Amino acid sequence: MFTGIVSEVGQVVALTKRNEKERRLAIKTASAYFADAKLGDSIMVDGVCLTITTYNDHEATFDVMVPTMAVTRMQDYQVGEVVNLEQAIRAGDRFDGHFVLGHVDGTGTITTMSQTDETVYLTITPADQTLMRQIVTKGSIAVNGVSLTVVTASATAFVIALIPHTLTHTMLRTVQTGDVVNLETDVLAKYLTKE
Repeated sequence: MFTGIVSEVGQVVALTKRNEKERRLAIKTASAYFADAKLGDSIMVDGVCLTITTYNDHEATFDVMVPTMAVTRMQDYQVGEVVNLEQAIRAGDRFDGHFVLGHVDGTGTITTMSQTDETVYLTITPADQTLMRQIVTKGSIAVNGVSLTVVTASATAFVIALIPHTLTHTMLRTVQTGDVVNLETDVLAKYLTKE
């Protein structure tokens, strides 16, 4: 379980084919982010819950199943790509953000960007339009693993606002119109819309 509060930004250093069903992803950080890690720890990478398979203080590898690649933007990762990282929440930790499971529901495309003062507004259109049933104005959503509040939602798209802190501390500072992002809708909305 995660909160959507990004704790580090890392960089993809390798994405290799391990076998027909798995890829191996290697991520490096400038800080010693993985110094207190253990094999098998869960780390959220751009909103995707992955398991550490090898690590040192500055780098960790993760096995990624092909179905995960198909549902997320990981299939398009390039060496040098900047990614959001968050360690799983520990019992007793302060809980900011919202409940984020690390189970990406699909991707969305940034269709417009605008800025008012220091706030950047992104309009995102989900590839799977059925996700819009779970996205509501003032509801929570994770975009590349970042816990955000939906500013407005229409039938086909939604708007989020990025404050300066989010722009400074996450990879969302690098996004542009046309970029694809990972989306995880609020778990409560999933239960409410279940038929």
